[in-house]
Amino acid sequence: MKLRALAAVLALALALTAAGCHTSTPDAVGTVGGVEISSGLYLLAQFDAYQSAAQYAGDGQDPADVKAFLAETITPDGGEAVTVSDYVADETLNDLRRFAAVETRFAELGQELSPAYADQAEQYTSQLVENYGELYAANGIGEESLRRYEENLFKQAALVELLYGENGETPLTDEELTDHLENGMLFVRYVTVPLYNATTFAFADQAQADEMRALAEKAAAASTPDTFDEVMAQALPGICAVLDSELTAEDAAAQIGSSFLTSSDLDSSFSAEAADALRALQVGQTAVVDYGSLSLLAAMRLDPLETMTLDEARSTVLADLGTARVEEDMAALGESLAADLDGSAMAKLPAGRIKMSV
Repeated sequence: MKLRALAAVLALALALTAAGCHTSTPDAVGTVGGVEISSGLYLLAQFDAYQSAAQYAGDGQDPADVKAFLAETITPDGGEAVTVSDYVADETLNDLRRFAAVETRFAELGQELSPAYADQAEQYTSQLVENYGELYAANGIGEESLRRYEENLFKQAALVELLYGENGETPLTDEELTDHLENGMLFVRYVTVPLYNATTFAFADQAQADEMRALAEKAAAASTPDTFDEVMAQALPGICAVLDSELTAEDAAAQIGSSFLTSSDLDSSFSAEAADALRALQVGQTAVVDYGSLSLLAAMRLDPLETMTLDEARSTVLADLGTARVEEDMAALGESLAADLDGSAMAKLPAGRIKMSV
């Protein structure tokens, strides 16, 4: 009888699909760790997961054709080939688990979102509605779902200080911060080299770009931590002259700066090849890498503790290491939470109905 009943349900579902019938949207799809997952939140997580999958589309794959793309195979960074539908399902659940973990941990600490974070969440929500409101609405995602999600992201950001700050539940030690500062982050002195003439907007061809790279590499290689600024300021006018750009050494010197580069910075701002080249730098070594498609970055790795104290760098290091720790914590907690999700409710919100434009 159970098999016959299941067969009848499947037959009815197929019949409704073929007839183009649509069932009503459920208010919620269940809970994760006792945290209610509204339909809007589920659809938002699913939409974001699909957008992530679209970044891995290969030649001949069109994410705009949603139903066709869901049947395609992609290979995420550092992962194995997987169908888009499986990737979207897995990433949707992972994000919902992360969401529930943040809500759970924040509640355990008896915390409320600070006014500053709440204001930022509201601003982000307003920007999303203003810029993409119609697209979100077409995908069944309302303003309240966006607000709840943004507030959750700021709760996760707040957990860094609440858990690992100086007055947190488990403060990171100076030894941990120092180790991460010296081994987990890059501190560089750098200058960008535009591959275009800012006056005429003439772009470098391949031969010119190669010449400019060679000149930048020669100058960077001839520098030391003590002379990097002077050498690069003197070399930059000649490098820019390849494109008939006029630049004084004084103007060039003003363009030289220092920055921390975190793993997320490297992954988001540079190609894999450029990021690997920067990661491989030892203190005092230089590299010239592509910085987007229109610039080069000439950089020298420095020892940050030779130019600042740990206290001066503390907030930056805590933000980087603490964020990574919180992400790991939320992933582990999320996996441990019981997911009581209604399959029939989720079936009414299929990824095949995602709209990429309106």
